[in-house]
Amino acid sequence: MSKSTYISDELIAKYLEGKATAEECSFVKSYIEEHPEEWLWLETAAQELAYQDIEKRERAGIYQKSLLNKEEMDDDMRYAISKHGKIDFAADDGVDCSCAIKAQQLILSDYGIFVSTAELTRVARENGWYIDRKGSPMDFVGELLNYYNIPAVQMRNANVYHLIHELSQGHKVIVGIDINDLNQSKQWQEYDDLLLGKEANHVLLVASIQTDASKPAQIVLSDPSHTDNSRTISMEQFMSAWEDSGYFMVATTQPAPVEYNPGMQFFDYDQGHIKQFADLTYNEIIKRLADDGFFSDPQKIKTKKLILWFSLTAMLLVLAGFFIFYLFIPFNMKVNLHEDPAYHIPNLPLKNGKITISYGSQKSHQFVITENQKEVIIPDLPQKYRNTEARLIFEADGFETVDTILLLHKTVNISYRHNNQLAKIFGVVVDSQNGQCLSGVTIKVQNLSALTDEQGCFNIDIPFAQQKQVQTLSAYKDGYMLWTGTYEPSSCNPWSIVLEKQ
Repeated sequence: MSKSTYISDELIAKYLEGKATAEECSFVKSYIEEHPEEWLWLETAAQELAYQDIEKRERAGIYQKSLLNKEEMDDDMRYAISKHGKIDFAADDGVDCSCAIKAQQLILSDYGIFVSTAELTRVARENGWYIDRKGSPMDFVGELLNYYNIPAVQMRNANVYHLIHELSQGHKVIVGIDINDLNQSKQWQEYDDLLLGKEANHVLLVASIQTDASKPAQIVLSDPSHTDNSRTISMEQFMSAWEDSGYFMVATTQPAPVEYNPGMQFFDYDQGHIKQFADLTYNEIIKRLADDGFFSDPQKIKTKKLILWFSLTAMLLVLAGFFIFYLFIPFNMKVNLHEDPAYHIPNLPLKNGKITISYGSQKSHQFVITENQKEVIIPDLPQKYRNTEARLIFEADGFETVDTILLLHKTVNISYRHNNQLAKIFGVVVDSQNGQCLSGVTIKVQNLSALTDEQGCFNIDIPFAQQKQVQTLSAYKDGYMLWTGTYEPSSCNPWSIVLEKQ
C-alpha cells in the first residue's frame, strides 16, 4: 500500500498486528470510513498476518503433521496445513477456493475423463485434499489426477525451462501463484510482499510460452475459475507471481491424447516430445536444465549409461567367477606344527603322530605326521567351508593331545608339548646268586643318582632337558661288579637289574 497524506504503511502494520494505541486505532478506522474500497484489502492482510503467526508457532508441527493420514488430523490442523501452502482463501474473501479442484478437472477432461466439480469436491473432501471454505492444501494439489489414474508429480523450486520441458512433452502443468501480483502494479506488488509476505493464493494452468528472442517473453495462462480463462502476461510478471509459491508446479507424466487435444496432432508420441518449442529446440531445453543442475546432459547421460552398463557387466562377471571359484575350486590348508620350547626334550623324536580334522557334514580325515615333520598339508578343502569352524585333533606318543576348534584358512598354527610320561626311570636290583633284593645300590643316569630302598627298588625323575631317546644307566654296590646298560625311555616298563658279586 502506498503512503498517503492521511495514513502511513507503518501505522497500518501496527494496526493489523494489534500494536496501535487507541488514538491510532481511531485514526485508522476514520481513514477506512473515508476509503471503504480498501477494507477488503486490509481484511485480507489481517488474515495473512494471522496465518504467518500460525506458521511461526507451529511450523515444525505443520511440516511433520502434513505427512499424517487424513484421519489423524482435525479441522484446525488441516486448516493450518492448507494455509502453509497458501493456495486457497475462505469463500468470503471473494476468491474462488476451489481453483485447484477446477484446474485438475480441466486436465482430466484433456485426458478424456469427465467428472463434475461436485464429484471431484466430494472425493477431495473425503480424502482430506480439500477443506470447505478454505480450499486445497498445496501438498495435495495433483492428488485428484492420481486418483483418476493420470500420474502427476509435484515440483518446488522449478524454473521456466521446467515448464517448457513439461509442455514440450505434451504434459499438462498447474502452477501456484499470488493472484495479486498479476492484478497489481509493480509498486503495489512490493507493498503486498512487504506487508503480507510472499504467499500463493491461487492456481493456474500454463497453456504455452512465447520465448522468441526478438520479442519480450510472454506466457499464456488459463484460469480455471473464469469462463473466459485465457490470459497472456509478461514473463517478468508471471515469475513474480510464481515466486510467491516457491516456484511450485504439478505436471502430468504422460502426454495428453490427441483425440481430446486437436492441437497436438503434430505431436510425435513415439518420440515423446516435440522437436522445437517456440524458438528453443528440445535438446536446448535439456541443455539449459543441465546447466542449472536439474538434468544431466544427454550425451553425458549416454556416456554414463555405457559406463554403468560396462561396470555392471564387469561386476556380474566377477561375481560369476567368484561364485564358480567358491563352489568348485578347492583349496589346501597348511598346518604349521610348533613344539612348545618350555617343554622341549632334545633328541626325542615325535612318534606315531597324526592329525584328525572334521568340518561341516564331511567325514573325519586323518593325516600321519612323520618324525621331525614341521608341517602338514590338508588338501582339497571345498571353498564353501572356508572360514567355517572345524575340529582339529593332534596326537603323538609322549605328547599332550591338542583338541581345538578353529576356522579353516590357508594356514593355521598348532602348538604342542610333551606330556612328561618319560620323566621317570624305575625298577628293582637283585643279587645274581640268590635273587634277593639289594638295598643301598647306587643308580646313576647322567648326573642324577639314587639309592635302592630295602626292597631293592629305585625311582629317578628325569627333567625335560635330560629326557633323551637313549641314556646310559649304571648300578654299583660294594662287593659287586659295576653294572651298565642303555635306557630306552618308557612310561610303563620297569628295569630289572642283576648284580654279580666280585
